[in-house]
Amino acid sequence: MADYYYYRRKVESQRRRRKAVIALLIVMALLCAAAGYFWFRSQNDTPPQGSTPETAVSETASPAPATTETAASPESASPYAPQRLLPAVDNASWDTSQPVEQTIDFEYLNTDARMVALPQSGRVTREHFNTATFLGDSITEGMAIYATGFTNAQVRGYRSAGPQIIVNNAVVHDYARNVDEAALDAVVASQPDFLYVLFGTNALVNQGNEDSFVAYYDKMIEILQQNLPGVAIYIQAIPGVQETVVQTKPGLDNARIQTINNMLANIALTRGCYFVNIQEALTYPDGSQIDEYQTSDGIHMGPAGYAAWTEYLQTHTAWDRRNKYEGTNPYYILGS
Repeated sequence: MADYYYYRRKVESQRRRRKAVIALLIVMALLCAAAGYFWFRSQNDTPPQGSTPETAVSETASPAPATTETAASPESASPYAPQRLLPAVDNASWDTSQPVEQTIDFEYLNTDARMVALPQSGRVTREHFNTATFLGDSITEGMAIYATGFTNAQVRGYRSAGPQIIVNNAVVHDYARNVDEAALDAVVASQPDFLYVLFGTNALVNQGNEDSFVAYYDKMIEILQQNLPGVAIYIQAIPGVQETVVQTKPGLDNARIQTINNMLANIALTRGCYFVNIQEALTYPDGSQIDEYQTSDGIHMGPAGYAAWTEYLQTHTAWDRRNKYEGTNPYYILGS
């Protein structure tokens, strides 16, 4: 009859057999792994066709640069090594940090005013101009003389003036308000939300002063931005004149005026201002003043011209959350 010791020996024997089997399996797995490793290495160490064992040993001892290996022919490469589909790249030729020659005309020297100008948008109410200031010469002065509908707008129009009065903060006379004042101080004191600027007709009467005029204009915009931070500045195109004006004032040639407007559009781009091409409302396609708007001198405008001008401004205003539009605003931005 089997006793306790019999069963104990039987269980221990079964445990030893299991351990032996597991150990055997582990040894076999290690042997297989070792055999595979040596076989794979022997395949990689096989010298290329046509080379001697000494050459293979030399190449193994002193591996060639990466660029040489990648340039090797497919026949000389290992059948298990990845092959380059593209020729080797010389990293030193592009992996550098150095100045690159500028290829874009950053100064927009060939700016077309028509391409820079604000497009037509929703029609703002006249309340938009309650906090606007119009700065310019005698053409701007008409905003304070004629019934434009912008009754609360501030007008700083100075006859025979140019942008230099702002640059120099010159004391000038405002005939509409009958006051003498420093031009820049007067504009800043008006504290506008929107500033509309129009100079040029007086400054361009003489020929050959384009560079001086544009330089003063650019400096004027810079000074205005420094003194009125956050104020939206609208640079308005110089309106054309009657064709006959050029006979007595050769500087006011409409083609020349258009060239100057392109320069002003460039200033608007570089200074971050808006350019308003009011010529679209006040001139014919050739740039000459619409006959219905002319006065006796062929330069200034009558009431009909100012009505067309203000109408144009109402429909060519950059979006601003403070704007109020007439009717349904097709340019409403959700959440604004």
